[in-house]
Amino acid sequence: MNIEIPIMGYIITFLFVFAIISLLRLLFKFISALLSTPPQKFILDNNALIYYGICISFLFTVLFNIIT
Repeated sequence: MNIEIPIMGYIITFLFVFAIISLLRLLFKFISALLSTPPQKFILDNNALIYYGICISFLFTVLFNIIT
């Protein structure tokens, strides 16, 4: 049996992996700023906040659609 993923499946999978990698990078930057000596201020501008908010909402949306 041949299972085919439509083009939208490929795009959603790519964006899902990209969002996970982006959020892991954010987490790494936060932990490295927290553990530096002395601890440095972790600053995100408005564009970064919007971008990471979209990544988190997309991640939750995909996970919700997989579960239901």
